[in-house]
Amino acid sequence: MELTQWHEISAQWDGGINSHNYPIPLSELEVESGKVPFWVENQGTWLWAFDPDSQDHLVYEREPSVDPKPWTSTGESLSDFLIHATVMEAILGAPTRKIATGVDFEWLLTREDASVLPFPAWNWPARESRILIGENWLALAHPSDGHQVGYDITLAAVAPEHLAWAEAAPGIKWYSYSNSQDYTTDEPLPW
Repeated sequence: MELTQWHEISAQWDGGINSHNYPIPLSELEVESGKVPFWVENQGTWLWAFDPDSQDHLVYEREPSVDPKPWTSTGESLSDFLIHATVMEAILGAPTRKIATGVDFEWLLTREDASVLPFPAWNWPARESRILIGENWLALAHPSDGHQVGYDITLAAVAPEHLAWAEAAPGIKWYSYSNSQDYTTDEPLPW
């Protein structure tokens, strides 16, 4: 099964490949409301499960609670979800990140090397979350919360010079983060 293969591959990485969300250990998987939960948001506020009875092991999601809502389809098979989640983890755990809120999404799409990965939009970390890829960078983009217009964007790369182009964007205030330090300003994360 795809999930077993993912765990086997993941175990080969020093320190694992998860930096934020995580898989439920294979030995702890069990059926819950007709689905098998297998992936959890790091604070337990979002849960993903697959349908053990579907051929593609379709993936569903919901917010766990005492009285949880029904499972909602993500539109992804288990194998596609695992790729999607692994790319998301690469963004969230990248050595270099830049984060901005209220950004015009079209600005990012106008980059010659930018393309939206063909994954369905996710409802986590926010509704309509999409992943983009460039020559040497990844991005997570979703509509800004509240009254702010635009998108929250997290750019990710292995080195700061791969994101230097973003600094030239007029009117965007970037918060820069790296694994060598938690932040480059005294301000908290923008969300």
